Amino acid sequence: MSLSVPVHSFGRITKGWTYQELFDKADLVVVATVIATKDTEERTTLKDITPAVAVIGVVTEFETRLVLKGCSGVTTFRLHHYRVASGDERMWVNGPALIRIAGSSEPFLLFLIKERNGMYAPVSGQTDPASLSVLTLGGTAE
Repeated sequence: MSLSVPVHSFGRITKGWTYQELFDKADLVVVATVIATKDTEERTTLKDITPAVAVIGVVTEFETRLVLKGCSGVTTFRLHHYRVASGDERMWVNGPALIRIAGSSEPFLLFLIKERNGMYAPVSGQTDPASLSVLTLGGTAE
């Protein structure tokens, strides 16, 4: 009987990045900790997933702990990313893996590209940065 009932499956095709690909494409690869984070006036939607997700622009300032690639003189930098807009916090099947910063004191490993305005963005794009370009590290090493 279970074979005759149609089963719905959900999936989203994403690029499979290797650490080497992330490193090679990045302008800056660092281990860093959060100084401050704030919303911007930017409102947009992530349209490369279905259904599209309403998001709010966020800028997070980081303090560099270790530079693995890029200018070794970078002591702080700003990361441009997104959070889900209020009212659009539904549960998704294969939804976006957005960066969660609020209250975080853990270090992050970040693979970043420089934007024209001087801020940085995740190498892998804005849809799934938390699973690819902006990784939370365990521990509190200084």
